Amino acid sequence: MKKILLSIFCLFGISSAEVDMQKPVHLGESLKISADVMNKNLPTMIDEELRHDKVEAKGKSLIFRYTLIHFTEKEMSADKLKKLMEEDTKKSICRDKDSQMMFKKGIVIVYDYADKNAKHITQFTFDAKACGVNTDLDKLKNILNLVKKKEN
Repeated sequence: MKKILLSIFCLFGISSAEVDMQKPVHLGESLKISADVMNKNLPTMIDEELRHDKVEAKGKSLIFRYTLIHFTEKEMSADKLKKLMEEDTKKSICRDKDSQMMFKKGIVIVYDYADKNAKHITQFTFDAKACGVNTDLDKLKNILNLVKKKEN
């Protein structure tokens, strides 16, 4: 997972070279460019059970789509997959400095899992709140609240 997260930030740098640097690039557009670049190397096997199929950008979300290639939804239910992976995934992504930087910018990271028949199983969604990170907007609101208190 660290490898995937690091590639996201490398791609943000790469994608900026593909954009006119004289014009501001909106976050959603930057995410779409990054997803397009990442998708050039997909699909790829993560291990013998899990294939990373594609990355999608929707609004402020980056959605990483995976397939459990040896399991059906009945064999690997949403509850079972959550018990096996969600907490470790959360710990890993919330500790990661690059992920924290993304969360501060308001980006949401989604891990979406399907079975070998392309049937959706579940997804894990992580954002600033889930990881206890203040977004830049949260920081601005806190500053404004302090200013208001001082004025009163």
